[in-house]
Amino acid sequence: MAITNINELPIPILIKLFGYVNKINSSSYWFVNYTLVCKLWTIEVLPKAWSEMTIATSQPSEPLIEYSQDGILARFPSVTSEPYNFTKLIMRVGKVSEYIDKIKSLTTIDLKNNSATNYVIDRLADALKTNKSVTYLNLYNNRLMQKGGTVIANALKKNQSITHLDLGLNLLGANGGTAIADALKVNNTLVNLDLSGNQLGLRGAGPIVEALKVNKSIKYLYLSSNQLRDECSLPLADILRQNMGFVELALNDNEIGAKGGIALAKMLKTSKVLTKLEFGKNELGDDGGIAMADAIKFNKLICVVRLNWNKLGVKAIKALSDALKSNTSVYQLDLSFNNFGDEGLQCLSDSLKVNKSIRTLDLSRVASGVVGHKALADSLRINSFIQSLDLTNCRITNEGGIELANSLVDNKSISTLVLNNNTFSKDTVVALAKTLEKNSTLTSLSLVNNSLTIDGVEDLFKSLSTSNKTLIKIDLTNNLLGSQGGETISKYIPKCSISELILTNNQLETQGASSILNAVATNSSIQTLDISNNSIGSDVVEPLCSVLKESNSILKINVSTNKLEDTVIDPLIRAISINQSLISIQISSNQFSKQSNNKLLYAIQQNKSIYYYDLVEEI
Repeated sequence: MAITNINELPIPILIKLFGYVNKINSSSYWFVNYTLVCKLWTIEVLPKAWSEMTIATSQPSEPLIEYSQDGILARFPSVTSEPYNFTKLIMRVGKVSEYIDKIKSLTTIDLKNNSATNYVIDRLADALKTNKSVTYLNLYNNRLMQKGGTVIANALKKNQSITHLDLGLNLLGANGGTAIADALKVNNTLVNLDLSGNQLGLRGAGPIVEALKVNKSIKYLYLSSNQLRDECSLPLADILRQNMGFVELALNDNEIGAKGGIALAKMLKTSKVLTKLEFGKNELGDDGGIAMADAIKFNKLICVVRLNWNKLGVKAIKALSDALKSNTSVYQLDLSFNNFGDEGLQCLSDSLKVNKSIRTLDLSRVASGVVGHKALADSLRINSFIQSLDLTNCRITNEGGIELANSLVDNKSISTLVLNNNTFSKDTVVALAKTLEKNSTLTSLSLVNNSLTIDGVEDLFKSLSTSNKTLIKIDLTNNLLGSQGGETISKYIPKCSISELILTNNQLETQGASSILNAVATNSSIQTLDISNNSIGSDVVEPLCSVLKESNSILKINVSTNKLEDTVIDPLIRAISINQSLISIQISSNQFSKQSNNKLLYAIQQNKSIYYYDLVEEI
């Protein structure tokens, strides 16, 4: 007998079923119907089961597994003696406080992005005061405000088990910050605290900084986007003299100027444990940037540096480049949104010829000219360590673009290259195509919003269909391929080895999209196809359904924001009922009636493999 709703099973069978699932999948909670409170919500099973609780705000993030009563029990008769030790449980938010004391093995509660948390925050906090098992509590983006923050703060004064607390984006304000500060003076178990985006200001963050004179347990502190400015960063620097235990300190987006930056850098320079320097979107300027460079030069533990959006000029970049010549620990560097021009990029490029540690480099929105881009290209011919390079919106022209493309013939390390929103055209893309004939390292190429036409892009797909078999992702969002471009590309797709093809907003229209879908149906490597926002009409239904019925490789498909009408619904439903491989379908913002939307929604929900969709539920 096939079971369509797990809540229909008697408890003994459920226990046997979960026993088997646990042997093959540690995330065995996918069997639980996430919109219901099933029979397992009983004292008989819960205390022995889950250690992790997740609140389902929309859909599970993995597919449900097929199951049947007779099949499972007949094939796995030995599971009755197996202990059940599940890691996760999905539950409605209203049931959290009711069961928190019954699940004695519970260690994790995830309530992020759930405004309903406010209705149970008092009961949840009361339960946490005596709970001894929960170590991880995520309340990110719940609009708890001052009241909710104070309630949680009071619970922290008594709770001695929580080590990780995320209160980011909750609008706690100054009074909420003060309440948290009072808790930190008493609590000595919290290790990881995220208070980002809470509008703390000096009045809210000041007491927290003072509390750190007493609290020695916090090792990971995130205070980004809290309007701290120099007034708060200066006393924080003073605290660092006394409390040097921070492994990570995030102060992004706080309007901290040179004075505060210099004071903090002086302390970070001698830290024996700090591994991340999160200081993006502040106002360091050259003086603050030079101080941070000095910290990086002497602190050999820092591995992540974010100094993006800090008004860094040539002087700061020269100092930083000098530091990177001797630094062997920084593997992630973000200097985006800084205006250091040709001279600064030349200095940085010289250091990249020597540096052997940087793996991820973000230079997006760093305006430079041909001189700087040629210098960067020269360094890439020598550097064999950078794996990911982002050059979005760097005003790269064809002259600089060709140099960068040619440099990848010699470069053997870059696997991800982002060239979005630049000013190059056909010549650069043709150079990239020639590079792909020889390059065997690049796996992901992004050319978003470059006003590219099929001229040049065709050369790319020629290379991908003949000589290059290593590039697996190509993103051409917001270009000008047009209907003819879609037809041209489709000639090469069957022989390409790419697994992810993104063609959002390319004016493909029905004819171009149909050609691409027909080609994809014959390709066994493409797993993700995005043709959203392309003015595609309902005549695309036949090739779209063919892909869903015939392709066993397609896992994700996006046809949202097009002109599909009700006439496609019945063929789509039949195709979806056959498909067993698709895990994600995005098809919203088309021209479906309420009745058709709900019919399609029901069909998607019945499919055993699809776990993500974006249709409005029951409109």
